[in-house]
Amino acid sequence: MEWIETLWQIPGMVNDALWFDPSVYNTKLMTDQSRFQSTLIVFLAGASLLIGQCFALFLVSASPAGFIMGLIFSGLSLTIRLGLWVTCSVAAAALLFGVVSTPWDLISVIFVATSPLVFGFLAVLPSIGIIILYGLYGWTCLTMMYGMFYGAQVPFLPGAVCMITGWLAVSLLERMFFTRSKATRTGGFLFATRQLSRYSSDQILDFVKQKVQGR
Repeated sequence: MEWIETLWQIPGMVNDALWFDPSVYNTKLMTDQSRFQSTLIVFLAGASLLIGQCFALFLVSASPAGFIMGLIFSGLSLTIRLGLWVTCSVAAAALLFGVVSTPWDLISVIFVATSPLVFGFLAVLPSIGIIILYGLYGWTCLTMMYGMFYGAQVPFLPGAVCMITGWLAVSLLERMFFTRSKATRTGGFLFATRQLSRYSSDQILDFVKQKVQGR
């Protein structure tokens, strides 16, 4: 079946992205199938990152269903945030430089560039996990820059200005609407996936102490 073949091609697409194959980032070669595959890649990356930080879901005593929901939410969250980032960047390009373009292909470039984060689950390894995670983030930064400025042929300086502007806009929107919602402070899987997973070791220790004292 066609959809099975589409899924089987994803590992090859991830491999090409990891090794900076320009064809996988070339917007002129993108099809509806490759855009769909790129969306699956970023979704898997988001879920994999949470698996690497699964302690967050364990600390809030997530049920098996909550754990699965947390993975789904993490995948969707990364997908939506990166999609909004590129959309805001394209809007900035239109406002600042008068360059009008559709965001879909550029979104796919960024989605494909998250391929290193598919291995985010390795962060669960003791001692070296956090080192691996930082390495994956660094690799992702390189693939994103390579994909945008070489594969997609976006001019470097205006492209960088627009991407930074877009990121600031998304961060502001997230701070205004999401972080103030009660769902992120109730101790459930939404809190675990978006707040607790960002805590430092000292903050995590304080959280555990509060939970123990509250019992």
